Amino acid sequence: MLAGKDIQVDRDSDVPIFRQIVTQLSFMIENGELESGQTLPSARLLADNLNLNRNTVAHAYAELGELGLVRSRGRGGTVVVGPGAERTSTPAHDRARAILDTATRQCIELGLSASEIQALVTALALRAEEDQLKVAFVECNAERAGYFARELSEHVGLTVKPLVLGEFDAARERADLVLTTFFHLAEVRGLWRGRDTEVVAIVVAPHVRTLVRIAAVPKNRTVGIWYTTEDQATSIRDSLAETGLTNITVLHGTSDEDIEGVDLVVIPSELLELKARFDGRVKVIEFGNVLDAASIRMVTEVVSDMRAAKRR
Repeated sequence: MLAGKDIQVDRDSDVPIFRQIVTQLSFMIENGELESGQTLPSARLLADNLNLNRNTVAHAYAELGELGLVRSRGRGGTVVVGPGAERTSTPAHDRARAILDTATRQCIELGLSASEIQALVTALALRAEEDQLKVAFVECNAERAGYFARELSEHVGLTVKPLVLGEFDAARERADLVLTTFFHLAEVRGLWRGRDTEVVAIVVAPHVRTLVRIAAVPKNRTVGIWYTTEDQATSIRDSLAETGLTNITVLHGTSDEDIEGVDLVVIPSELLELKARFDGRVKVIEFGNVLDAASIRMVTEVVSDMRAAKRR
């Protein structure tokens, strides 16, 4: 059972106390000190042991839940889920484990105890985490948020966190830079208003192949847009209209009546399972979205400038 003495908090640190708790518990779960299925002390009990406000521990537990490391079972308490097979088998995780294995063995040879090494690693990890530039991408559905966050991560050389509108608390999301599309810019800026976070809009454009196939549909016929949300479908329709394609309509369903007179249905490339709803009745293509090249250059420059500012 986890005890208060297993967690150390530094009240003089610039790192928020809840973040110190998250980092230490994450380390203990990753390292196997806290095993899957193990119940953590209640937020009230751990707070009492550490002489903290209960909400501080509750905040830390909530963030661990968002990381997929613990799960709340109501009156059954908060249970460790563990890092999971996918998380532990990633190349980055394996490389980090090898680096830490070598470093900890060298520390043991220097005469440090396991608890001293853990405290040192925790302090260094907290400092490194604070120094790391935090970037998020906000969209209105999880598939698009995840897809473009991964694309942006590859271009800017750091992890971009995907966030879905309506499914996160902006007050608890720490970010130096928040990226979104122009369609959601005003809403996203409102969520981070008054905070030291830069919000930037990027252009997500349809792939040329998508435009060519849509343009090939006779003008007296109709192209239907089917997305998980009507707002997103409407946004796609408006984007296509700006390119001169006006025979576009937003589909409100997938019945024969809904697709009557429709020659082609466009679905999101990140949700190909939607294609089965139209099989055998109408042609279906993916709406292949791509990041605008100018937007990528702009984001790369912004990230570079912000990294330099953090170093200073």
